[in-house]
Order: sequence, then structure tokens, then C-alpha cells
Amino acid sequence: MKRFPLCAALAALLSLSAAADAAKLRIAALPAADAVVLYAAQDEGLFKKEGLDVEVIPFKSALEVGAAMRAGRLEGHFADLMNVFMQNEKGVPQAVVMTTTHTNREQRAFGLLVSPAWSDKITSFDALRGMKSVETAMSSATIIDYLADRMKATTALPKEALKNLEVKPIPIRLQMLLSGKCATALLPEPLVSVVESKGGRVVWDDRGLEEPLAVVALKRDVLEPETVAAFRRAVASAAKLIEAEPERFRAVMVKRGLLPAPVAKDYKMVRFSIYGTKDGLPPLPTAADVKRIGEWMVEKKMIDRVPNPADVVWPADAEAASK
Repeated sequence: MKRFPLCAALAALLSLSAAADAAKLRIAALPAADAVVLYAAQDEGLFKKEGLDVEVIPFKSALEVGAAMRAGRLEGHFADLMNVFMQNEKGVPQAVVMTTTHTNREQRAFGLLVSPAWSDKITSFDALRGMKSVETAMSSATIIDYLADRMKATTALPKEALKNLEVKPIPIRLQMLLSGKCATALLPEPLVSVVESKGGRVVWDDRGLEEPLAVVALKRDVLEPETVAAFRRAVASAAKLIEAEPERFRAVMVKRGLLPAPVAKDYKMVRFSIYGTKDGLPPLPTAADVKRIGEWMVEKKMIDRVPNPADVVWPADAEAASK
């Protein structure tokens, strides 16, 4: 009988040793609604349950994240494909291991908004077709810029209808729209809901597109099949928790600065089961996605060449192979 306490002690020591051996993964997060899955996986101990030592670190901008990645202060980050492609070309090899936001008919992520001060002049998207040089607050060479071009291409909106007004900081862009200093702006959720609640009008959103909008990428030197599989399982578990207890995680979003408190009660929580995938996470970027976005970036002179999909997206079958 004395053997059992000894066995239990040895098992505990082995567990502690395995945890100590796990490499620390410092993951940057931006103040976007879907980043809540990373915080939930960390706060609920889901990464630890999968044998991972993960620290989610908040950043205010993709520019800061890029600098931290190049300086070796991070092992991964929450971003869009553009950031991943640019960092790979700048000497920080990495690959997308999961998608956190993909366009879906049931859930908008970005929208073109009309200022409350202009809502009587621009009553619909079609109203823009007969207008010229309507100022649109945006940020060039970003996901906003890309989606603006996709919007124009998929709706046949005349190029002269909108005039880009460069405003990099999102908070200033939001304030300019609400104060009427610009007529329109393309913004992400939950800011779309914020403007809508204050009398703004949504005249277009991204639900009709087929686009991976937000992803998580890890550096190549920490990419192992078991690590990626464990990371995805933890986040998938977090996604299920969020859908099961939306009110609890709505409060987490407010606390983490992902959702403004004044609109929290009316905000429609992010959902993940709508994608119908086996693990409940949005689908990984396809080769067609990489080609389309890469070609756009080359045209904008953001990168020199379209990346090879195998270099920037971790293969989905590698996860299955690790089980």
C-alpha cells in the first residue's frame, strides 16, 4: 500500500517537469473582438491543460507587434495575412496556425459606415454610385485598404465615388466619423456597432466576401506538429466556452479593452460554430487566399513577390498527423 503515495508523488514530479520543459509562447494580441479566444484560453487554463506555457500580451497596433516580433520578444501574434507576409519577407519566418475571423453570412466583421451627420444625404450604398469624392477615413496598406478595394471590385462601385482620407489611428478615425468631419469610414467590429448605436448607418459589410480576416501566426523556430495541435485544441475549447457563456465573456471583452462598455449589452457576441468545421474554428487561409492577397500587396509595393502558401500557412494535415 505504501507504493501508491510514492507513485502519485512521482507522477506529480513528472507532470511538473513536463510543464517546466514547455517553451514559453509569448503571443501578441490586438484590441479586436475575436482576440477574446486567446484571453479565454489563457485565463481558463486551457493552454496549460494542453501542456503549453502561453502568455497573451496586449498591443495597441500592428506596427508595435511587428517591431516586437523582429526584436525577438514574441513567439507569435494575432494579426492579418498582410502582417504575416511582410514579416516573412523582412526576415521573421512564421506561419499561420489558425484563423480567428473568416467572413461569414451570419456574422459581420467589417462595415462601411455613414456618419450620423451625413445619414440624410447617403441613405444607402446605391446612393454612393451617383456621388463623387466622398471622403472615407481609412488607413492605406492595411486590411482596411484591402477590404475597401475588394468592396469596390465586388460591387462595381465607381472608383471616383470615394476619396481616401488617410487617418492611421482607429480612435481618431472613429471620432472624425462620429463628429461628421468625414462622411464615411470602413471600420471593424465592435466599432461598427458603436457607430450604429449613435445614429450612423451601415451601408455595406463583409459578409458576402470569402476572406480570412484575422489569424494567429507562430515563428518557424517554435512550429512543431504537437505544439500547433495543442494550441488549436486550447483555442477551440475556448471558442466553445465563449458560445456557451456569452455574458461572462462579454464582461471579459470589456475588461480587456476589446469592447466599449457603453455598447456591450447590445453587442452580438462573436461565434465560431457557424463555420461548421470539425474543430469549430474558422477555416485556414487557402492557396487562393494567399495568391489573391499577395498579388494585391505586390501591386501596392508592400512586398516584392507573392509568397508560397506552404511557407506562410501551417498545413491542416500536420495537425491530424500529430494525433
